[in-house]
Amino acid sequence: MQTNRKRIGFLLILVGLLLIILIIYFGFSKKNSTVVPTTPGTPTSTGLTTGSVTGTTTPGDRPTSHLTYDLTKEAPHVTNATDLEKIGMSLAERFGSYSNQSDYNNFIDLKIFMTDNMKAWVDTYIASLKKTAVAGAGYSGQETTALVAKTTSFDDKAGTALVVVTVERAASTDQIGGGKPEIAKLDLTFKKVNNDWLMDKAYWEK
Repeated sequence: MQTNRKRIGFLLILVGLLLIILIIYFGFSKKNSTVVPTTPGTPTSTGLTTGSVTGTTTPGDRPTSHLTYDLTKEAPHVTNATDLEKIGMSLAERFGSYSNQSDYNNFIDLKIFMTDNMKAWVDTYIASLKKTAVAGAGYSGQETTALVAKTTSFDDKAGTALVVVTVERAASTDQIGGGKPEIAKLDLTFKKVNNDWLMDKAYWEK
């Protein structure tokens, strides 16, 4: 009899525990399923918004623009005094660097940057250098490095300009790179021909 009571008591306790578990389970389930009223644009429990939403895009999501740049609409560059100074420095280095072993080709290569008057002078100058050269002689040449350039006159309408280039040059009669370097100035006169600035005269200042 006492054993039966123990069994009945144990079953009652077990049933009670099950009821408590069921009450807790359904209580939480009901709470989580409760829908909270929202207004348009208000975040819901899912983190989303109702109504109209403005999305954001990353740079990679944006449509690619296929616009092309028309170079023909770009205004042509007009050569100014600063441009001539840069050109003058390059020309001075090539004009002042030559040797008998290169057959004075530096002057010939520069002809595309010269006026007809300057080209004629170069042909005469090269002929005189070759005439005075001693047959079978060793190396003879000059190396020039441009240091700075300054425009002393510039008239775009008249098409004339004068650029003075300060250089360091060294003449050698025995080997390349020999000779004592000295500072010198080269006066370059430019003339505008068909909108191109060409070297018209070149003088070494004394």
